[in-house]
Amino acid sequence: MNQVKVKKDELLEILCRNRAEHRAIFLKAQEKYREVAIKELDAQLKAARNGKPFVLARITRLVQPQDYTAQYDRAIQMLEMSVDDTIIITAAEFSNFVQDIWDWSYKWAVSNSSYVKSAKLDALSAED
Repeated sequence: MNQVKVKKDELLEILCRNRAEHRAIFLKAQEKYREVAIKELDAQLKAARNGKPFVLARITRLVQPQDYTAQYDRAIQMLEMSVDDTIIITAAEFSNFVQDIWDWSYKWAVSNSSYVKSAKLDALSAED
């Protein structure tokens, strides 16, 4: 099966739920990333001020959390603007919108799992 006809309202509900989960995980990861970066910056600054060796590379090696909320927003806006009650989506779109598996999912999961633990991140990062 290469495509399926779905109810727009159901698809929109699923996509909005997936977006909310994605954004919440990213925001938690971003918050933790900032905490880790600030702690590392403070430690390296303290060492530098005290005339001790310091390593700035430790800071630049931190993995920055990735956010793809804009891709959800585009799909949601397209659905909201559609005048149809049913929508035909491809297998790839079904994978993205319903199963919440995108071409960037692995990269997103790995970057955010450095700071946040969740079953979703574990599942996605194990797929590659």
